[in-house]
Amino acid sequence: MSWIQRIKDDFLFGLKLPLVAGRLILRHRSLFFLSLLPLLLTTFLYVYVLAGAQSWASQEIRTMLAAWGWNHEGWISWFIRILSEIVILTAGILTFTFTSTILATPFNDFLAERSERYATPPLPPALASGWRAMIRNILIDLIKTLATAIVAIFAFALSWIPVLNVLALILSLLLISFQYLSYPQTRRGIGMIVGSRFLFQHFWACLGFGAAISFIYLIPFISILGLPIAVVGGTLLFSTKHQLKK
Repeated sequence: MSWIQRIKDDFLFGLKLPLVAGRLILRHRSLFFLSLLPLLLTTFLYVYVLAGAQSWASQEIRTMLAAWGWNHEGWISWFIRILSEIVILTAGILTFTFTSTILATPFNDFLAERSERYATPPLPPALASGWRAMIRNILIDLIKTLATAIVAIFAFALSWIPVLNVLALILSLLLISFQYLSYPQTRRGIGMIVGSRFLFQHFWACLGFGAAISFIYLIPFISILGLPIAVVGGTLLFSTKHQLKK
């Protein structure tokens, strides 16, 4: 096989991983439940919060109009209430994906761990377990998150410079892959240096995966489904490439 064909195959492998991950989630109840739970929690929270916000805004508008001596049942009151509801609903839509991502954080590690057994080939269970291992993994993830944020700022700065903005785009796609590869890696005690080396050892597969996940995140509403797909996809990517070396 020529090196061009290997590059093409690796890139397509990474590009198709979200589709494979999506099918896997739909096929297994445990993965589907862990993927759906944060979305249901966010939806419940938003229905409760938005209803309360709209009720509060309506009452405040009535009080304000009464203080001004206006009829709070007139068309002006109706128009202001409709406008406030549109503003609240728009704010809810714009922040829904971000909030669901925050709420999903505690579930992501469970989702990644559960999906390891369905990888091809399946990942052998991580040896470390218990509270000490959990605290250690959290510390590793914190360091990785901080380092990723620093590199992301650097990539953003490069994106304003012609020619170098291509490098910034590539770096951004690799950072996305790194973020979701970190779940199975952290559980096995793999730190920043070895984790970063994995990106360049499997550059084209990681680039394709990062590009596919970026595209999903750009689609309104569909982006909500991108997080569990990315978590499972990153686990599949690590499992396949990590065990291929053995």
